[in-house]
Amino acid sequence: MQELLASGQSQGSSPPPLSLLDRAISHLTGGGADGVTGGPVLANGAGEVSGSFSLASLTLGSRVTFEVAQGVNLTIPSPYRKSRRTPSNEAIEMLAGKYKVQQMPPPYECGPPLGPFPESPSGTFTLQERPSEEGEGDGPIDATYLRSAGTAGPVTDGRQERESLEERRRREAVAVYGERWAAKVKRIQRESPHGRRAGWALRCVIVKSGDDCRQELLALQLIRNFGDIFREAGLPLWVRHYEVLVTSNKTALIEMVPNTLSIHTIKSRSPSGTSLSDHFFAKFGKSGTPGCTAAQRRFTESLAAYSLICYILQIKDRHNGNILMDDDGHIVHIDFGFLLSNSPGGVNFESAPFKLTRELLEVMDSNSEGRPSEMFDYFKVLMIQGFLALRKHADRIMLLVRMMAKSGFPCFKAGDRTVKALEKRLQLPLSEVQCVAHVLQLIAESLDAWRTRQYDYYQRVLNGIL
Repeated sequence: MQELLASGQSQGSSPPPLSLLDRAISHLTGGGADGVTGGPVLANGAGEVSGSFSLASLTLGSRVTFEVAQGVNLTIPSPYRKSRRTPSNEAIEMLAGKYKVQQMPPPYECGPPLGPFPESPSGTFTLQERPSEEGEGDGPIDATYLRSAGTAGPVTDGRQERESLEERRRREAVAVYGERWAAKVKRIQRESPHGRRAGWALRCVIVKSGDDCRQELLALQLIRNFGDIFREAGLPLWVRHYEVLVTSNKTALIEMVPNTLSIHTIKSRSPSGTSLSDHFFAKFGKSGTPGCTAAQRRFTESLAAYSLICYILQIKDRHNGNILMDDDGHIVHIDFGFLLSNSPGGVNFESAPFKLTRELLEVMDSNSEGRPSEMFDYFKVLMIQGFLALRKHADRIMLLVRMMAKSGFPCFKAGDRTVKALEKRLQLPLSEVQCVAHVLQLIAESLDAWRTRQYDYYQRVLNGIL
């Protein structure tokens, strides 16, 4: 037996600073009076975690006694064959064998630009963007990309030019969001003839029609319930609830979420070819810096929360026009016209438990194969904690769904099977250890799933959604 403080302080000595993953997992030792808790654990580079995993009712800051057991392995299992992502080289070999191709052409390799090199008006040095290899990041700039317009002399290391390039990219990424909501409110109040009146306020709403907006309200009530469960459990999982005022079965006024843009809009306003991770790291800085780490943490906490919500409620139509990112890096999901039992076109094409594509993984310093990283392991721990908390309060979720099961909403088209399927997804008969394996299997099945990628491609071709 060992004794630790839930606050992370031991007697007689000050422990070394904990990493983000260690702090997240140590949360299991003091999740709040009604939270999901368990033994303290330590993470290694292989993504494995040691320590017991159990439920307890503990208060933050209390002394915890725990027993080191076999541990919880955060390694993602292999997905089922039907949803396994085939690497490009393996797919090429399969096609070559199928069509009996004797010799494959050599892979194309990008080299440095051949010129001409642009010159600055001052006739000194001009910075060109260095083509980056995968995993290379923003490394030091080669001297070959700096050219003197005069006589050949010593070439600088380009540090000042590189810093100015990074600052320019950051300004461009921030400018994508346009005018902030607080500044817009002040500007409109200053220009309004009624701006000096007491109680003056500005509200921005979206007028929606065509869909059954009562179902939108039901989805947001359920999401609010999920957020309450996470907060009562003391978990850092983050959701953004917004208001819906239903005016008829086909119309509603929906609150706009300020300072947010859809992933599609972010890409369309950025230079051509900019990925989500390119925009994220340009806006918040390089990976590893304090500002970027804090933004990644906010991104991961919101992504884990909405991933659980999308799985439990089976929310579909998750293209990049229905997923927002706010000014702080949080993910926000909108448009809940398809959930529980209905899906676009009546075809359940988005069969993965939730959306976890390559661009989302890259923000967490991982890749399409689920490479271990501190942020990705943090995501797994939050998923496990959140799922156990939801199981504990399954009756709160099931009650609201059962109350509305006979409402005639499109999401209840499967009848009683809808409620039974929801209860099955909560996996109430499983033990805690089995739930850990179940959540990791869900992550494996969602990891850059083929059907999810094809649905995004379909939306891009049909509707131009990036």
